[in-house]
Amino acid sequence: MEHLIDPALLDRRVSIHLVGVGGNGAQMAACLARLDIAMKALGHPHGLHVTAFDADRVSEANVGRQLYSQADIGRYKAIVTIHRLNQFYGLDWIAHPVRYEAFKTNRYSPPSADILVSCVDSRSARRTLHEAVFEGGRYRYWLDLGNTEASAQVVLGQGPQRAAGEGASRLPCVTELFPELLDANVPDDNRPSCSVRVSLASQGLFINDVAVRFAAQLLYELFSKGRLGQHGVVVNLESKRAGPIEVDPRTWERFGCRSAA
Repeated sequence: MEHLIDPALLDRRVSIHLVGVGGNGAQMAACLARLDIAMKALGHPHGLHVTAFDADRVSEANVGRQLYSQADIGRYKAIVTIHRLNQFYGLDWIAHPVRYEAFKTNRYSPPSADILVSCVDSRSARRTLHEAVFEGGRYRYWLDLGNTEASAQVVLGQGPQRAAGEGASRLPCVTELFPELLDANVPDDNRPSCSVRVSLASQGLFINDVAVRFAAQLLYELFSKGRLGQHGVVVNLESKRAGPIEVDPRTWERFGCRSAA
């Protein structure tokens, strides 16, 4: 089976909400800038517009493991990343140095976007994003990147309000394939690392790079070919293995997901 791109994304500028600009998010933002150039070169009329959300500031522990330098310490990650890309590529992207959850609930609630790209590291944040996709119906696609010390999963999905074409199946989201990501009984460990050495003890140096490249490849294939045969991947760097998530109801059932099929 194959998934065909939502045709609404082919004739206007594609809006993206990038939530989280840390280990995965900063690199994902850079890949989205490169994708914007590639899409236009391949004939897309308008490319991408990205709005990034992240309330965190750069710490010393981020330097080296994430795309930040000593000069960035103390500055907001979202502003540093988006400003650099705007300057380098001549873009007009937007940075909001606030938590997506807080921004969403105040009177400046962000409008709907075409694609939600989430690079968060807590179950509470994913619950908020899940609600925006499944109850708010504000996104056509949800691309989620998540990782542990040496493993990662990347999933491109669609909320239940997004009707698939005749004979097609809706792409299940990460929270349908991995429902444990929503489990409120599992505590999150969001304690800030005090050094690069400590942060590397909880997350490998290159796991973010691998997750981001797979995620960016999914979007590149979606826009360059207009179709996907796989809509996700599970990676383990220790075993040096990667397994695709096929666009196939039988694959989704093996994850325990039947709703999309």
